[in-house]
Order: sequence, then C-alpha cells, then structure tokens
Amino acid sequence: MDDEPMWAADHVVALTPGSAITIPETANEFAIKGNHLTLVKGNQFDGRTKTDPHKHIHEFLKICDMFKYRDTENEAVRLMMFPLSLTGEAKTWLDELNE
Repeated sequence: MDDEPMWAADHVVALTPGSAITIPETANEFAIKGNHLTLVKGNQFDGRTKTDPHKHIHEFLKICDMFKYRDTENEAVRLMMFPLSLTGEAKTWLDELNE
C-alpha cells in the first residue's frame, strides 16, 4: 500500500479541461540552461506515498530561483520546467489532466 500513488483510493482529482498548465506568452525566445534542466530532472517527484510533495515543490522552487532568464518572468520558466520535474505516476497524472 505504501507504494501506491498518492491519489489512489481516498483521493479525488478533478479533471481540468484543456491544458493543466498554461504558460504565459513571453516577449522573447529563450532556451532552458542545461544545468538547470539537469538539476530539475535530478529532483523528480514520482507521486508515491513515501515521497513528500511539499518537499518536492520546495526543492523545485529553490532550483528555479537559482537561474534567471533575461526579460522572462520566473513564473513562465517554472511553468515550463514543472512537468519535467515529474516522473512515473505523477507524470501520468499530469498527462491525464491535459486530455
């Protein structure tokens, strides 16, 4: 039971119509820095009950705050990077919200 997704059984998840994450338009094109991507992927959340979603978000925000992209709001970068911070059941859950 400890290895089940957090939203199994007693947890209710409401479906979101369209995309679950809406990224605001940015005035400029930019590329995510490779070391930024490596740090985010190294701290992926799988959605299992033994993992702490609050800790994941805290670490994700700390990683995102380490990098600045000129003329781009940090929120846009976070929204672009967040799906990459998920794996396994958590990634499946997000993908299902997008349907």
